[in-house]
Amino acid sequence: MHKFYQVIFTVYSWMLFVLLWVISTLTAVILSLDTREKEKAFNAIERFFSRIAFRLLGMRVEIQGLENIPKDEPVIFISNHQSMMDIKLSLAYIPTNFSFISKDTVFHIPILGAYMTASGHIPIQRTDDRKAYATLLTAVKKLTAKKSLVIFPEGTRSEDGQLGAFKRGISLIILKSGRRVVPMAIHGSNQFMPKRGLLSNPEKRYVRISFGKPIAFDSSRGGREYTIQVTDRLREEVLSLLGA
Repeated sequence: MHKFYQVIFTVYSWMLFVLLWVISTLTAVILSLDTREKEKAFNAIERFFSRIAFRLLGMRVEIQGLENIPKDEPVIFISNHQSMMDIKLSLAYIPTNFSFISKDTVFHIPILGAYMTASGHIPIQRTDDRKAYATLLTAVKKLTAKKSLVIFPEGTRSEDGQLGAFKRGISLIILKSGRRVVPMAIHGSNQFMPKRGLLSNPEKRYVRISFGKPIAFDSSRGGREYTIQVTDRLREEVLSLLGA
């Protein structure tokens, strides 16, 4: 009986997310026709409909540290990555406009790819170092355009919910941009929607999102040793938030 309930709830969850995403996208297209700030419109509308989706799912989302997010300043959010749901959680509960850095294959999916482009998200081709570096430069330009970034430095979802190693490329974005970093931790999303397995767990509908205090790094420094220090410091901060 429990397995049947899981199947029904999983189907309901996906239908709800897809339906509200279609509605939010159409709404954003219509409302952004006469504005130059299309990315801002897409972000705001997606945030609104994502919160509706979580309410209709009965998710209990606890937010900690909102006061740590600077106002009127583009920052880089660094978060762990446990579940597919982390993207929707970020869209729903980060109270500022931002762009994701996402795998380029996502941008090749019909409709979804067009939405990702219109929203200002950034594709990265991980198999080509030169193109990946060009993506990092694009990300830096986004920051200078007064838009924040959200990055999952592990590069993929965690298998068991434990924090994995961070990719060193994140330190290059931070140092080149000169922007402050806000550590972020998502706890519990893998319990509801694990990486391995097709079914969600409706009895585990609690998620905690924590934001740490902004951190500034010395953008005048470079070299392998310092970038490793930056990467390790960020991982320690996210790990601390996960265990808080």
